[in-house]
Amino acid sequence: MNKRVGSIVVLLLSLGILGAACAPAPTLVAPTAPSTRAAPTLAPTRPATNVPTSAPTAAAASVPTSAPVTSAAATVAPGGSSVTVVDDSSRNVTIPAPPQRILSLAPSTTEIAFALGLGSRVIAVDTFSDYPAEVKKLAKINTSPLNLEQVVALKPDLVLAAGITSGEDIKKMVNLNLTVLVVGAPTTTFDNVINDITLVGRATGTADKAKAVTDAMKQKIAAVEAKVATAWTLPKVYWELDATDPAKPYAPGPGSFINDIIGLAGGTSVTASSKSSYIQVNAEQIIAANPDIIILSDFAYGTTVESVKARPGWSAINAVKNDKVLPIDDNLVSRPGPRIADGLEAAARLIHPELFQ
Repeated sequence: MNKRVGSIVVLLLSLGILGAACAPAPTLVAPTAPSTRAAPTLAPTRPATNVPTSAPTAAAASVPTSAPVTSAAATVAPGGSSVTVVDDSSRNVTIPAPPQRILSLAPSTTEIAFALGLGSRVIAVDTFSDYPAEVKKLAKINTSPLNLEQVVALKPDLVLAAGITSGEDIKKMVNLNLTVLVVGAPTTTFDNVINDITLVGRATGTADKAKAVTDAMKQKIAAVEAKVATAWTLPKVYWELDATDPAKPYAPGPGSFINDIIGLAGGTSVTASSKSSYIQVNAEQIIAANPDIIILSDFAYGTTVESVKARPGWSAINAVKNDKVLPIDDNLVSRPGPRIADGLEAAARLIHPELFQ
């Protein structure tokens, strides 16, 4: 698997996209003009409880579990440093002491660990982790498929798994007496990401640092909200995740944190009426929706502004006519970790550049 294809696969898995291609084509919103803001209501979209999803779940039914507790708060054993937390697969996970040998199996968990100051304790990461720069010096773990022998040989005292880690792999690691913490919900919103950073902080004895990180994220989100609240239009936005097949590209739907980003950044997603968090749409639907802005998070994987403008029929789209086909750094918006607040600001600058002059 080459670097570009592998990166796209991990991107789609981390966002819960692969497997959604067989879902019925969604009906896209297509208002005749950008929405006018009646009042600044930019609370993050919450996923509906009945939203179907084919996202890969880390918490497969076969994963060994103990009885889940009702609170996500950590439980510390009296007189000791042991801590028990409930991870994102609803398992009680007991960490006997602050972990010193951490293995990360996803870019998102790698970035969380380093943001919490745990870089010196991370002994290995998955092959797609590339941020921060110190990660490049670490041993790399093959995750497609997971190299269990490599994992065991490294003797980690904590494995940070994620939504892209299969339930079968988690089960195998648990059966080998490895301490595995699943960090990442099948449907990820801003709130989920904040909670995940808090979870890792509790599990690793860095709760204070986790609070500092999440507080900083909340402050940046609030600052963007304050700016965007002064805008009186909500431009229609088509956010492209992957256009390996330009006739059937992938896009975010409700219940995804990218949908949160579009709303918080002052846009109206043309795929917000979809029935899944991440969906595959037809090019004809995008043309009919006529977005004012097209954001390309697949720019790093070969999709160019020029290639989008050259797609059959796309010259009729307002975004193409007005040179509003805009790339964005996908690492800021595709990894459910500390940098999503930066991703929100980057998106707001694209949707409402007049507010950031």
